[in-house]
Amino acid sequence: MKDITEYRKETSVFELSAHLYEMIINGKIHTFSELKEYSSRIPRGQQIQIILMNAFKLIRNLHWGFFKDMDYPSYPKVWKEIVIPDSDYKYAGNLKRNMTISSIYIAMLDIHGYTKFCRQSNRNLSKHEILDNFIQGDIGKITQENNVVSRRARGDEIILVGTNATDMINSVMSIIDYFSKRKIIKNDNLSRSRPGVKIILPDMHVTAGIAGGKIYTPLIITEDGDLSGDVVNTAARLQARANKISPAETCVIITNHAHHHFLKEQKDMDTTPEHPIKFFNSGVIEFKGTAISMYILLFREKDLYHLNYQDEMLALFESLKGDLWKNKVFPNLMNLLIKVLKSMPGFKIKAKQGSVNQITLENSDLIKFCQKSLGCYSERENYSKALNLLDRICTYLERVPIFDSLVLDYSVSINKIYNNILYT
Repeated sequence: MKDITEYRKETSVFELSAHLYEMIINGKIHTFSELKEYSSRIPRGQQIQIILMNAFKLIRNLHWGFFKDMDYPSYPKVWKEIVIPDSDYKYAGNLKRNMTISSIYIAMLDIHGYTKFCRQSNRNLSKHEILDNFIQGDIGKITQENNVVSRRARGDEIILVGTNATDMINSVMSIIDYFSKRKIIKNDNLSRSRPGVKIILPDMHVTAGIAGGKIYTPLIITEDGDLSGDVVNTAARLQARANKISPAETCVIITNHAHHHFLKEQKDMDTTPEHPIKFFNSGVIEFKGTAISMYILLFREKDLYHLNYQDEMLALFESLKGDLWKNKVFPNLMNLLIKVLKSMPGFKIKAKQGSVNQITLENSDLIKFCQKSLGCYSERENYSKALNLLDRICTYLERVPIFDSLVLDYSVSINKIYNNILYT
């Protein structure tokens, strides 16, 4: 059969199927609506219904790109958001292409340790296969439980698409727990254990950015099924920020809109017990002329001390936002550092005193430096000495492995600005 007009009652199911498949493979039919229109002369019945549904799977596989493995029974929430359903066939339809899709969330994940593992096990192909099955198969099953579609973008990158903040955050948390050899999330609904031989894989940390929930920030699906739009770019930018402030450890950053919707969803669900995730307001990041407010997810018991200095962090953000460099920024930074040093676990670092002697510094020692620097700045207006002390404090803090990397990032940046002011 070269054309559908050649169809006869005597035409076999195999010949009809082969013709429709050939039209799809050759790019003459791209959508299910085109397939229905092209085959409209065929009498409707059980047989043609099966043929059309199988042909639809081929269309999905060839032309739906990121969503090629998605069907209605497996991902009903995402399906309803991104597919224009067919009026006659419940589980078929056309993918929204140039239409904007607002009720959507995107997460970008980067797996730390993937490249190192591949390099170390270069000659052990079985380990590579275990890791690939780990990422390709298991991650998809985990996200499907939350009605979230996932796809591996490159070797160590994963993209997630969901329709609400709770589904997205739960998926990311379960993936993080799965990549860890030890259980790190005290919630049976989120925690995932590695089965069988996958226990041999090393601990792998994850950085992620989650964006969405903003009505006027749409997702666009391109003709070849790729994802585009501000929500994709924002998620990627947040993931890059998470990488910067936590290059070796797990870190998840979400937008303020995702944070707001998550809290609303939790309130509407009236869940008991309370969701184990806490949030730390981490300020704003400039992206393409837009300021994006961010929150860092706190989900390990050992990280909850960060909440002790949230108020001091917010005070610093307000002084920076108002450009209050003369009266507010420096005192607020010192108060923040003092609170962090009091809240965090104890540490000891070695530092040089003079050209020869070496001293040991603890939390209390750096607190005294901060208090002295604050006194020089606020009481005696000895700005030069205060800023020299800030420079020393930043140098010391950079040597503390467990010090809050976000606070350190702000401290170093503020120190540079004050130094530029002092020496220009």
